[in-house]
Amino acid sequence: MAKYLLTIPSVGLESPNNWGSRDSIRSMMQRIWNKYGSYIREASENSKIPASIITSFIAVESGGDELAGGNGYITQGLMQWNRDFAKAQLEDELAKKRMTEGEKSVLAKYGIKFDANGKTRAITNADQKKPELNITIGSIILGQLIDQDWGTSPSGVIHLDRVIAVYNAGAFGDTGKKARQKTSPLYDTPQKLANAVNSITKAYINKMLGLNGAMDIASSDLKSVLV
Repeated sequence: MAKYLLTIPSVGLESPNNWGSRDSIRSMMQRIWNKYGSYIREASENSKIPASIITSFIAVESGGDELAGGNGYITQGLMQWNRDFAKAQLEDELAKKRMTEGEKSVLAKYGIKFDANGKTRAITNADQKKPELNITIGSIILGQLIDQDWGTSPSGVIHLDRVIAVYNAGAFGDTGKKARQKTSPLYDTPQKLANAVNSITKAYINKMLGLNGAMDIASSDLKSVLV
């Protein structure tokens, strides 16, 4: 995993007013940490993704509601990943020898084990509602995006805006294609990318990276907490 050299808050970005005040967002993130901090810390140690980033994704995706997304919906739970793709993503993580023993242990605790061919069972809606499992799988998926050549520059800078866009909108639609263009000057800053994508993903990027957003609060107000 590359080093995190992030400018927070990102220039020109600001969390939407309708998401809440800085105080309310900070309180929500503190509640997330109080309730799920042990799982976040474990996922951070395994994936090498800072706890501040994992907590921020949980805040934006679900507000800390482990049932968020609507019962039975394809993306549900704390980190709102798509269960239709999760099986293949876990198998790919194992095949590439990226999966840690700690991650294997958490998955096995919930009956997700791999056979001799590296295959596992289908990931279910019930799996998504289990906080420890949801955070573990979510951090694995985030790590896969970060380690793409468009997710991290050769100098070690994590392009978190691109990772956010793809995590939110997918890799192959218009937003994903823009986010994955490594050398395009049209989208080479978080502000430019936010202004180029759909309104939902723009709001997501602003909530994550903008002034008074999740990463701003995580890296300042809660810096001594999210460790």
